[in-house]
Amino acid sequence: WLQIKDETPGRFFRTVRFNVNQWSNWNFGGDRRNLGFNVNAHFRLLSSWGFGTGATKNTDGFDDRLTRGGPGGLVPGTTNAWAYVESDDRKPVSFYFEQGVFADGKGSHDSSQWARTTIRAGTALTLGFELEVSRRRTAQQWVSNVTTDSGVQHVFGAVDRTTVGLGTRLNYTMTPTLSLQIYARPFVSSGAYESFQELVDPRAAAFEDRYRTTSYAGSPDFNVHSFQTTNVLRWEYRPGSALFVVWQQGRDGFQSRGDFDLGRDIGRMFDAPARNTVLVKISRWLDF
Repeated sequence: WLQIKDETPGRFFRTVRFNVNQWSNWNFGGDRRNLGFNVNAHFRLLSSWGFGTGATKNTDGFDDRLTRGGPGGLVPGTTNAWAYVESDDRKPVSFYFEQGVFADGKGSHDSSQWARTTIRAGTALTLGFELEVSRRRTAQQWVSNVTTDSGVQHVFGAVDRTTVGLGTRLNYTMTPTLSLQIYARPFVSSGAYESFQELVDPRAAAFEDRYRTTSYAGSPDFNVHSFQTTNVLRWEYRPGSALFVVWQQGRDGFQSRGDFDLGRDIGRMFDAPARNTVLVKISRWLDF
């Protein structure tokens, strides 16, 4: 690990930071699980806007949990890169946006975006909105270990997944001693499978020799939708002593279908049964 940084404001930048990282690890069987490298850079302008980028390379490795209880196997290396830009967070309205991409050169790839907007509607109220979108294809995703007359068949499939998460935050200071925090996040994700394969030689040097085409009678397609919210009321009833009242609600739904429809899935999440939790915590400062 190596870091180079300059926090002395110059002609264009307020701060500059570079990082270089390297890592590797092995299991007790002597298999190298991964070997990776990363480089990233971050810049803060005189205007307090910031931006940065980075890239990570993982070489071919070994996955102990490739078949979820069966034999481990070799997995292809991956390459991913990301970049972000953020505005001056001291302003009444600020934003952050990040783009990431990923590929392994064997059919798996991903593109993801994450955005955040913060609105300071006065000294007492702050609103935050978050959006996360991911589109990912995994060419060899474990599906099931099927027992047959000839042994155990380790079935994999190619899956296309779409995921969207929406987040809302509210911080409201009603008085110097009374505040309210609210967080709510709807989340939907779907995955459609195709091109089923059987793992035949998990340690084959050539990737093409590790899998062969097979049939699979099951339907691992999925569509999940959930809603999570946490709400905290804090009252400092005396200096150093506080009362917290927390309400949490969670809703989770699942369907065996792989199509994605954001409006439909968000509407269905509220049809799922709710799990409500109420917590009360009180602290008292003892001054001896």
